[in-house]
Amino acid sequence: MAIAGFFVFITTMGLLQSRNVLHSVMFLAVEGLALTAMVWISGPLTLTTLSIGIATLFVKVGVIPGTMYRVISQWPTEYRREHPLPFWAYIVAVALVLAVGHVIHLLTPSGLILHDSLFFYGMASIYLGLLLIISRRHMVSQVSALVAVENGLVVLAASVAGALPTFMEFGMLIDLLVATAILVWMSRRIRWQFNSADVTDLKLLRG
Repeated sequence: MAIAGFFVFITTMGLLQSRNVLHSVMFLAVEGLALTAMVWISGPLTLTTLSIGIATLFVKVGVIPGTMYRVISQWPTEYRREHPLPFWAYIVAVALVLAVGHVIHLLTPSGLILHDSLFFYGMASIYLGLLLIISRRHMVSQVSALVAVENGLVVLAASVAGALPTFMEFGMLIDLLVATAILVWMSRRIRWQFNSADVTDLKLLRG
């Protein structure tokens, strides 16, 4: 499980570095594979864990990255590029990762954390995903960041609870699928309406 959590953390860092949104989609697919593996190795392979793993594989490796790739591949090359990450974002990213290590040090005596490494990977992925949302300007990058935050939440939940109830697992997958579908549709409409993929252009909508 720790290795799967590590892949989620590393690919989230990859989202910070990537300036090609197609690469971001590939990173999300890798995160989906890691989470699928985490589900299947978290305990005995029962019908429930098998179904959750298949649903995770279908949604996070197939549907979401596939839909995003299909939309982006229709755009001209110049609309697939992301602006360089601001320098301050790198400083904040390092500070957030260090802060997670400090939080683990404070919570370890309480016995709340079952897996220190998973907690670190999950919490750090959430923080980095939120940082992506406020620092990236490309619409698809922000959709990728949203998915990365949800993936980090899954890893974090595994670190403190071992596993989520089945209804919560499926509920989170459905919520993520609906939210991503809406955001991808909005990205496509904004691209055609404003001839841009930069979210700062939405300021034009102000009255």
